[in-house]
Amino acid sequence: MLSDYIGIIGAVAGSASTLLVMEGIHRLGGIKVYPREVRIKYHMNSSFKNSLYEEVKQPFRLGYDLDIYNSANIPNVLHSFTLAFYKGNTLILEDRPKCDGSVLNVNPRQVVAVTQVFDMDDIDNILVGITKIVLKYKTSKRSIRKFVLYDGQPLYPDTGKKL
Repeated sequence: MLSDYIGIIGAVAGSASTLLVMEGIHRLGGIKVYPREVRIKYHMNSSFKNSLYEEVKQPFRLGYDLDIYNSANIPNVLHSFTLAFYKGNTLILEDRPKCDGSVLNVNPRQVVAVTQVFDMDDIDNILVGITKIVLKYKTSKRSIRKFVLYDGQPLYPDTGKKL
């Protein structure tokens, strides 16, 4: 009796497996982040203008431009952007940057340009000597991704004094 339906069962199983494999292929790929420019200004009593936001008087300013590419065949959403500041391996501060939108939709095979800014009045000097700045964000799948914006010499404010 089962031999009468073996051809139908094989056809249904073949169609279902093809559907699952094709859905998996469509989801291959993901978000790729490419930095265009990272700007860090750490000055005491500085005043400057930003094209996105009003004139500010902040001693610490981090601005960066990113190109974000979606290599998948389905749209991806990025959200919950945060910046993490480290001294060595110790986390010093986590905060949100200023950006035009909190949710970024990236269509398939599309590049999106993003500019974000972070300002801080570092009265307590907590950012003195930071060695690494990491951008964190969440994707459509709720996974947290990280991207290193700066990893180098410790940052100190320019007080205007020459050593």
